[in-house]
Amino acid sequence: MKRPSVDPAFTFGIALMLSLVLWWGTLRALLDGRVDIITAGLRYLASLALAWSGTFFIGSLVAMYASQPRPAPPRTPIAAAPQRRREDMPPLPPSMDPDEAESPAA
Repeated sequence: MKRPSVDPAFTFGIALMLSLVLWWGTLRALLDGRVDIITAGLRYLASLALAWSGTFFIGSLVAMYASQPRPAPPRTPIAAAPQRRREDMPPLPPSMDPDEAESPAA
């Protein structure tokens, strides 16, 4: 069964960038010496896992909707001219009135 999917390298690349954004505060604290290297590494691992799972979920959702064919537009009946009563019609000129048409004499 062929299942649509997103390019794994693209998903992981987006997750890496997103994890760095999430981890930016810890990186600043690590460089200032306020956070231990082990704690900073574990926080980065957690941010990478969170970013990858979110990116994978959104990518899978987009791929699922992209694989479905577009629904056909609903068929609307051709709008016909409204049907009128004979009394509502304007009078025809004498040359076109079917009641007064001259029949050929035989």
